[in-house]
Amino acid sequence: MTDLLDILKCPVCKGSLARRERCLICENGHNFDIAKCGYVNMLPPGREKNSRTGDERDMVRARVDFLSRGYYGEISRRFAALLSEILPERDSYVICDMGAGEGYHTCQIADTVHEKLSKDVLALGFDASKYAAECASKRSKSLGFMPKGGIGEAHESKCAAYFMPGNIFSLPLEDSSVDAAVSMFAPIAAEEAARLLGKGGIFAVVASGRDHLIEMRRIIYDDVHFSDATTPIPEGFCEISRSSLTYKVKIESTDDIKSLFMMTPFYYKTSEKGREELYSLDELEVTVDVNYSFFEVI
Repeated sequence: MTDLLDILKCPVCKGSLARRERCLICENGHNFDIAKCGYVNMLPPGREKNSRTGDERDMVRARVDFLSRGYYGEISRRFAALLSEILPERDSYVICDMGAGEGYHTCQIADTVHEKLSKDVLALGFDASKYAAECASKRSKSLGFMPKGGIGEAHESKCAAYFMPGNIFSLPLEDSSVDAAVSMFAPIAAEEAARLLGKGGIFAVVASGRDHLIEMRRIIYDDVHFSDATTPIPEGFCEISRSSLTYKVKIESTDDIKSLFMMTPFYYKTSEKGREELYSLDELEVTVDVNYSFFEVI
């Protein structure tokens, strides 16, 4: 398996990093503490906007609660199966999730690819939210994908997943160090993905489809708008394939309905009337509709 410290670089000066006790230190002396849960903050320091980016704590908690119930499990299982079919032949794989959130999908993708291909997998998840990285790191440890001491500690697992706060448009990774870059319900940083991927590397985008959560939208909005927009082919890539996944799932409690609502953009755009109507329900069947787009570096 690729050693994380061989491809991770200092977010300040781009120098190489080494672990020393409970921190990472770069060759130019920049020091990064390893948090108790195991992550290292890779957000560029000294920028006020860093403290105001990423999901709010309540939204991250809602995602943790909802995703742990398994409603969206098929999304990442199907994605990982499709990715496994098109990954270039390698002795091991590095997968970078650009906007990993609380890490549920990232861990499941890493585990599925490892199982299907019988190859070592190193998954790296970056997100602007420090709280999301904390939740993701705890999840990874619970699954045995991260050593107790966190980043930089020796790890014997054939499937590893590390999570760090970071700017997905400028990640602290070496050029051509990644085999697959993933953008899952996140802003698409195609130029940065192209830098990270070597020739033949895969850039995969997962986005909401036209009818995603249509039943919820009809409850909270008087006028529902549809979009048939597809992910354009990024510059420097060619298209490999596109596919979609659609299924219905019954949300089984008011708490789960609230959690789902909080992890969507609708949460900030809904009137009090629409919110109250949604929260009055004790169950709700919704459509899950997602699009998968796979591109290869030219």
